[in-house]
Amino acid sequence: MEVVNSLSLAVLATGFLMVSRRSLDAIIRLYALQNLLLAVLAFLLAQGELHFILAGLALFLVKGVLIPLYLFWLIDRLEVSHEVEGYLSVSLSLLLAGLLTALAFRVGQAFVLADAPLPQGVPVGLALVLLGALSMVSRKKAVSQVLGFLALENGVFLMALAESHGLPLFVELGVALDAFAAVFLAGIFIFRIKEELGHVDTARMRALRG
Repeated sequence: MEVVNSLSLAVLATGFLMVSRRSLDAIIRLYALQNLLLAVLAFLLAQGELHFILAGLALFLVKGVLIPLYLFWLIDRLEVSHEVEGYLSVSLSLLLAGLLTALAFRVGQAFVLADAPLPQGVPVGLALVLLGALSMVSRKKAVSQVLGFLALENGVFLMALAESHGLPLFVELGVALDAFAAVFLAGIFIFRIKEELGHVDTARMRALRG
């Protein structure tokens, strides 16, 4: 159980680092690492159940390999700066991340079911949801906002894993493929935005409102 708890904290650490980093390359690598840790966590909690092992493999392959590779390809094709621009400084982002994590651990205990296989994972999953939301609203570029959404989705997965020993295989596969489809469609929209406006800075798009 100590290994499982340590992995949960390592997942939370990747969420913190994703908030603090100002390089898209670093954030994508952290996202891939986060999914690797979640897959290992799923394997440890599988208890020999084949469908659960397959779900962990799907998580690793789709979200830990395919999506990061696609995101690297996307930012290269967009020819945008790999530096993340945000509305908040790194120190303020970390302060808010700490407050949101404290809130998640304070509130998350109320959502833990009596027979939850990983009760410590519930507040960690809730913290990832809040940290992902923070990344979405505090960053300017569309690509970095997509990464915030993906981190948020990982938090939902961890909460499901911690509360109910995961979801059925077809549900897990559907969630993984939905995440890839969402990122793929987001990439198409970002390409169109870049073609029409010459940038993907959502802050500058507000000037178009009239």
